[in-house]
Amino acid sequence: MATKAKSSLISSFLKLVDSSDYDKITVTNLVEVCGISRQTFYYHFDDIDKMVNWAFENETKTICNNINDSNLSDSAEQYAEFLRRYDKLMRKASVTNNFIKIYNLLNESFKTFLNKYISIKHSSENEDTDFFISYCASAFTGLVVLEIQKDASNYSALMKKLFKSIKSIA
Repeated sequence: MATKAKSSLISSFLKLVDSSDYDKITVTNLVEVCGISRQTFYYHFDDIDKMVNWAFENETKTICNNINDSNLSDSAEQYAEFLRRYDKLMRKASVTNNFIKIYNLLNESFKTFLNKYISIKHSSENEDTDFFISYCASAFTGLVVLEIQKDASNYSALMKKLFKSIKSIA
């Protein structure tokens, strides 16, 4: 039940992002659109930033839990779908003081995703692997920032190019 309420809050937040400035959305706006009380919101989250953090972490965890050696390209497409779902949020946050928060969430999300992918392909982890994952996550986050500056983002193509490159070196 808690996950359903949280997911409903995220869906309502994404609807609000479609029509409002990211940094102008309040808990009051959110609970009105979602049809819940402020107490219910605060039962689940301390603030909107914590809610967005939870959304990124939860989506990433869900995708990573489904990765296996036989569905790596499907998982990459699921990650692209995650990016599409949060595209408007990332675009609107990019012109606010909240952008660095979203940038860091995206970077951590992709590090988690890439770490899971590499752990499937290679059983041993070392300091070089951690560096490689951080490097790729930072580069990927930069590519997403470039992508959200375009009129239309193509996250599927980005993920395909990325995993083609990673497969050739990892």
